[in-house]
Amino acid sequence: MPLSRRWLLSLSTALPLIFFGPVRADEGDAGLNAAEPAEAMPAEAAEAAPEATPAETAADNKDAAPAAEEAPPAKASSRDTATEPKALWSDFNHYVRIARPDLAQATGEALLKAVDEQQLLDVVESGDYRDYEKTLIIASKIESLRELSDQIAGKIQAARVGRARDPKRIIADITSLAEGERANVNATARLKAAGQYAAPALLQTLLDEKQSRLHPYVLTAMVSLGRSVVQPLSVALPSLGPVAQGQVAQVLAEIGYPRAMPYLKEVSENPKTDPSAKKTIDAAFQQIAKTADVPENVSAAELFLTLGQNHYAAGSRGDKGSSDAGEGKALIWTDDTLAGLVPIPIPNEIYHDVLAMRAAKTALSLNPQMDAALSLWLASNLRRENHLPAKAVDLSYDPNMRPPAYYLEMAGPLRQHDVLARALEDNDSALALDAIDALRKTAGTDALINREGTVQPLLRALSFPDRRVRFEAAFTMANAQPKNEFPGVDRVVPVLAEALRQSDSQSVMVVASDRDAANKLVSDLKEAGFQAFGGTTLNEVIDTVNSGPGVDLVIADQDLAGIEGLRRDLSQNYKLSSAPMIAIVSAGDQIELNRRYDQDRSITTVVRSSGNDNLKKAIDDTAKKSAGAPMTPDESKHYALTALNILGEIARGGSPLFKASDAQSSLIDALTDKRAEVVTGAAQVLARLQTPDAQQAIAETALNASQPEEIRVALLGSLAESATQIGNHLGEVALGKLLDLVKTSQGPLAIAAARAHGALTLPTSNLVPLIVKD
Repeated sequence: MPLSRRWLLSLSTALPLIFFGPVRADEGDAGLNAAEPAEAMPAEAAEAAPEATPAETAADNKDAAPAAEEAPPAKASSRDTATEPKALWSDFNHYVRIARPDLAQATGEALLKAVDEQQLLDVVESGDYRDYEKTLIIASKIESLRELSDQIAGKIQAARVGRARDPKRIIADITSLAEGERANVNATARLKAAGQYAAPALLQTLLDEKQSRLHPYVLTAMVSLGRSVVQPLSVALPSLGPVAQGQVAQVLAEIGYPRAMPYLKEVSENPKTDPSAKKTIDAAFQQIAKTADVPENVSAAELFLTLGQNHYAAGSRGDKGSSDAGEGKALIWTDDTLAGLVPIPIPNEIYHDVLAMRAAKTALSLNPQMDAALSLWLASNLRRENHLPAKAVDLSYDPNMRPPAYYLEMAGPLRQHDVLARALEDNDSALALDAIDALRKTAGTDALINREGTVQPLLRALSFPDRRVRFEAAFTMANAQPKNEFPGVDRVVPVLAEALRQSDSQSVMVVASDRDAANKLVSDLKEAGFQAFGGTTLNEVIDTVNSGPGVDLVIADQDLAGIEGLRRDLSQNYKLSSAPMIAIVSAGDQIELNRRYDQDRSITTVVRSSGNDNLKKAIDDTAKKSAGAPMTPDESKHYALTALNILGEIARGGSPLFKASDAQSSLIDALTDKRAEVVTGAAQVLARLQTPDAQQAIAETALNASQPEEIRVALLGSLAESATQIGNHLGEVALGKLLDLVKTSQGPLAIAAARAHGALTLPTSNLVPLIVKD
């Protein structure tokens, strides 16, 4: 849905006249070709050249800074340095270079108290030390000066960026481009520091025929600014006139950044494009395509899809946009007929998601049948919402648009499976849960199980590291009540059993080559609040794994060969195949493991001698990243009770493919749970399993005098239900306890015990003494 014109105009008037700063590859600006090497971009502080001062002009343009040994000496201490910031700056440089950190500290702190950021920049630009960066580097290596050096450098950088991006200064710098060689060099340096902030003014000058004398200089400056202006120029390209289109296309070709290719191709494919402009645009595209090794016959829709995929991949890596707009915000551009280029500040956490959405949307506008672009747009939109910081607002999302879930549910199961597959690939729990929720609400049985021609994501989700995803996938599949066999059907009930026994602490399995080391790790983990167990081999602990609710993390203290062998063994067990691993190894083995698994986020290495702090940090980071955040008690109860409800439906014959009896051991274990609802719910399901073991387990818990009365009453009811289904399978000891309870209890407990007695068809003679007693 197009952005509303009123919204764009209100945005452009609400914002000051701001422009978009440099976006470098190392700041998360994904190009069209993810493998393309990043262009070397100097830091903004290095790019911004100060204006020539009168002193410089008098010195015949002599820019060379004095060497350290020739640094100007500190002036007489008799002066009132508190009122002379320029002298304080000179003294700071001098004391740093003669290795007097105490005096440097005093003068530096006095300087920061005496000036604000802009005043500091004035002092620096007019001072004697033109190579002041050297001073700051030296100071940063002196422990007592490091913090002060960082403060000074940060204030200089902030002031320089703010000054370079001031709209009036940008316009003045554009005018200065034609005022001689030195003025051109200085103006170009400042425009490079302004980066994308300079793009609208440069473009406006290029479109103004009254300033035609500046046009050659503007075009040269645009090329000099490089990648920083590719986004705004590319966004503006379709709306420009033929002459300007050709000029901007040539600029983009000279810059040579493949990110511009989709926009060039889009204009070239437009039948309304002027033939002469098209010729220039085609030549520009071919020039970039040749360098980027991209076929010339690729369509604009395909190029936009590739661009969107690369932005999405950058977001998956955790890349963010640069905070060019301040306060942790990056800028994107949109173009409007009336408002022109409009900068939109967005939280940099969603920068790549927004750009992936925009690229996918353009691909769809060019080819509405491109399913991959639709799936990308859906995934990007959902992830954008998930990544949006609390209380933050995404101004790029048109208020006329609906919530992301609306579009996902409307798209249907095939696209929902695409989103789920992408989430599983990226280990994105939040997105996976979004996709599963949509599948549960919209997909029938066949749509859930029989995905066309590819691996079925919902089945893969049953082995996902984050237990929430595993549980929701199992709930969705079980609730669909499939009637026909499908691969992985045998894994649904075991996952339900995991959810049933779910607690709010994470489960950690330890495998160490030394038993003492294994015991020590298990003890430390339990003390830290984890459910931990371990041994010296996987075989020693496999029974615990198979009977337990799942493993969130594996810690292996082994040599290199042991780690490799353990990983192979883990891959054969669905409960362990996706569990992240922390490998405690020697320093030498760590280097080799990091080399072998440099792209594998599921394994983290810790050097054996590095101490508990590093291990604790690795555990915390890995658990949060791979297995999801620890569950709250309320979440844990929700999953347990949901699993019980589903198992109850299965036990009543909901689907012939699932067998609730496969969860019997977990249900019996749940009778010892501390949560009353879980205990009573497990007893209800056990009553429907119609097995002697289930009946005996219910009776044992119900007849345990230490249980609260309300739990005993509920379990006796389940015992009666079991007895009506399969008769009496209790032993003499249990029957004796039940008879004693019938005779000695009062109120609801007595009534429940009597009901169980009758359902078990115990001798009626047991009743007579109760009738005839005095």
